[in-house]
Amino acid sequence: MSDNNPDSGQHTANAAGPPVADSHPRWVCSLLLLAALLRIIAALAIDQHCRQAGRQFLVEGDANGYWTLGQAIASAEDYAIHTPPRRILRTPGFPLLLAASIRVFGNSVLMASLLLAMVGTVVCLQVYLLTRRLAGPLPAIAALAIAAISPLQIASCVQILSEGWFTCWVLASLLTLEPLLRSQQTDRKRHLLLRALIAGLATGAGILVRPGWILWPACAACLLLLFHRGPRSRRILLAGTLCLGSWLVLLPWAARNYQVSGLWVHTSLWSGPSLYDGLNPQATGASDMRFLDEESLYTRFSEAEVNDQYKQRAMDFALQNPGRTTVLAFIKSARFLSPILSAQGLANPALNTCLVVWYLTLAFLTARGLLSRRLSVVATLLLFLPFLQFLLVHMVFVGSVRYRLPVEMPLTAVAACGMVGMWQRRSGRWHS
Repeated sequence: MSDNNPDSGQHTANAAGPPVADSHPRWVCSLLLLAALLRIIAALAIDQHCRQAGRQFLVEGDANGYWTLGQAIASAEDYAIHTPPRRILRTPGFPLLLAASIRVFGNSVLMASLLLAMVGTVVCLQVYLLTRRLAGPLPAIAALAIAAISPLQIASCVQILSEGWFTCWVLASLLTLEPLLRSQQTDRKRHLLLRALIAGLATGAGILVRPGWILWPACAACLLLLFHRGPRSRRILLAGTLCLGSWLVLLPWAARNYQVSGLWVHTSLWSGPSLYDGLNPQATGASDMRFLDEESLYTRFSEAEVNDQYKQRAMDFALQNPGRTTVLAFIKSARFLSPILSAQGLANPALNTCLVVWYLTLAFLTARGLLSRRLSVVATLLLFLPFLQFLLVHMVFVGSVRYRLPVEMPLTAVAACGMVGMWQRRSGRWHS
């Protein structure tokens, strides 16, 4: 979707120059090996730190829940956590990956972390492939380098949290959608429908990992309706096929939920407590779920009833306190966009200083990438929409750096364009 064809010889010669073009495969392999090595080191370091601290996970809470559900799947036990059991608390996308690790390697958190390190390396490869399609080979190498050494991406992807696995499916969703946005009217209808179905399946898998991705089928459908090169009827058909593919992935989970609760729940029954976590009289913008233990609603009501009660209370709070809700939205957005870690036990002055330098540099390169006009309007929307979608979602729910990381990765392509533009200007090889 770049104005220049990324795979054309002329583009490669102009953008990369003979030295880079000749050594292109070596650069890709070397950077992927570097990405894998850094993530393996991070997994080993975190495991050692947790052992010394007498903990199983670096970030307790969510990690414990995911691990328990993964064990339940691996041993074919009831998919539930807590007492009384909550059977629709978490979607199974990430626990399924943990279950695979447990079945193969046993109850080893370290081996699961090393598996996630490999997932993180695949994410770097996905960044490279997406950037090459949109901007050409030299920006793709730059994007791969940025993704490989990104400090928070390295540290987060090896933890027993869903962010790393979700990042993989975010990029898979974009990689499968992108060909539909640049397809020609002469492309066969059957092939286009198959591509739309695959894009929907990838999106559905992402929703099973993180239900917040459920808005992406609508965003993708809008992109297809606006930018696909074809008659209106075909655009509508492709958008519908993508949404159908997403729904088909969620259908088995919804059917299982109907069996255990009598309700067709396609995601989870956690949206109500999560929403109330961000919209209540004591809300600060950060997560504080102590109200669940204090009120003990799960001992008196069903999962669905608790979900509905908290959702209604959150909506009532927002309607009755519009000023405070607006202030909280800005606080949450600041937490989402923050370059530093603020979570208790993770904040460190030296680390946060490094992160500020890293993200200021990345923001500068992203701005330069936008100004370089190397990316088309469609490509820019494709890369920015996931980020904007999650920013808006987490202005309602609680905000955290952690929730930004998966949708931050596509923007690496934009930053890479800025980096290449600066390099070409300084080397005297800038081409308009």
